[in-house]
Amino acid sequence: MKKYSILIGIAFVFFSCEDFLEKDPQGVLSLTTFYTNAEEATFAVNAAYDGIQNYWVYGAMSIVEDVQSDDALKGGGGASDQPGMDQMQNFIAATDNHIFSDKWRGYYSAIFRANLALEKVPEVPAENIDENLRARLIAEVKFIRALSYFDLVNRYGAVPLVRRASHPDDEKIAKSSVEEIWAAIEQDLTDALNNLTTPGELPASEVGRATKGAAHALLAKAYIYQEKWADANQALTSVINDYGYTLSDNFESIFGIGNEDNPEIIFQIGFQTGGASDAEGYNRNGWIAPRTSDVNWAGIGFLLPTQNLIDEFESGDIRLAASVLRDGDTFSGDTYKGAWSPTGYNCKKGLVAFTDYSAGTPFFVNNNYPVLRLGDMLLLKAEALNELGRTNEAETYINQVRSRAQLPTISGLSQQAMREAIYHERRVELCFEQQRYFDLVRWGIVDTKLKDMGNGFVKGKHETWAIPQSEIDINENLTQNPGWQ
Repeated sequence: MKKYSILIGIAFVFFSCEDFLEKDPQGVLSLTTFYTNAEEATFAVNAAYDGIQNYWVYGAMSIVEDVQSDDALKGGGGASDQPGMDQMQNFIAATDNHIFSDKWRGYYSAIFRANLALEKVPEVPAENIDENLRARLIAEVKFIRALSYFDLVNRYGAVPLVRRASHPDDEKIAKSSVEEIWAAIEQDLTDALNNLTTPGELPASEVGRATKGAAHALLAKAYIYQEKWADANQALTSVINDYGYTLSDNFESIFGIGNEDNPEIIFQIGFQTGGASDAEGYNRNGWIAPRTSDVNWAGIGFLLPTQNLIDEFESGDIRLAASVLRDGDTFSGDTYKGAWSPTGYNCKKGLVAFTDYSAGTPFFVNNNYPVLRLGDMLLLKAEALNELGRTNEAETYINQVRSRAQLPTISGLSQQAMREAIYHERRVELCFEQQRYFDLVRWGIVDTKLKDMGNGFVKGKHETWAIPQSEIDINENLTQNPGWQ
């Protein structure tokens, strides 16, 4: 799956979606005349997918979460280039920082679209839609809603739990507790599991849709983040054993052109050029490409790896060369120069070579963004087992990841030593995949890991983002997070 786009409101505008939906613009339809058949119900669900492909969600601005960690610096043209992101990196952002509000709106737009589909797809007349398709579409948008709330609760903590499309009573809704948000995520994913297809049953034309494997993987992560170790372990057993996922033989291929067929990817966000507009492409690529005039694949140089991250890689770890551009490396037929980056490095993970561009610019390329993959699940399995006191069993799963990286296996560790090994392995395996900062927060070590970065991180405040001031201004029932008042 690449791109799916529907603008919901007074009008619906349909754009192309490679693989499971390739439709030219269909014109304008009102809500009163829509949702009459299977095709229109599918369009509505595709709109929810489009919501999470948003520029602020899993598009270019997905780099924000990584520059808050010890893995990367913002980069770009200096502090005045994307100053909101610079403030996020240095933990000096105020509650009116536009990133807080833009991310918030991006996620709630996806939730609105999911809620609208959940209200309207059941209304499609039975004679116009196969009931199995209806059930699957409803399950897909429940997955999307769960994913959106998973990201929201990990960024903002307690947030409003909106379970229906626009309604006057929801304009002044208060925050639900973190526990209520997690319960809603679990319920959506449990419901979705009943009617989603397995990855092996998904036709090639439908690749990119949520599957049972994706729902199980996200449910496992939800359990991990709540420290429900036994539940997580059970769910991860299913993810690892029941759906046919395998570790890719080529680590770099997980993140490159053609990765929609990668056997490791469980769920990914699709991007496409040449459809409604080239702007539907993988614009993150241009953001992370080196900032230089020396090569035709140059971009604007954001997401710069730190020396601290480079030093974390063990000698012989093949993931370093696949994740980071270093002085003297060859990429896209050119020799990379460390002088192109203030840190001496650029992010390579997900960077597309010029010969693979589908458009003449690095900002709009055909590449997908992996959100859930097996390498992550294996390390979560090791973590769950270790926290359950089954450290010896955890070795099997962390060693699968290490063996793929061509590193020696580990054995005979104490529970604490295994915990530290998992911390290390998750960092080098998942760098630049929006994982590191949230791992540090849930492990309770974010302040100690960031203290050497010279930023303004405040324990008890920066574990969550601020509720956007613009949202509080229009909703007297919405309260600010601790430390941000």
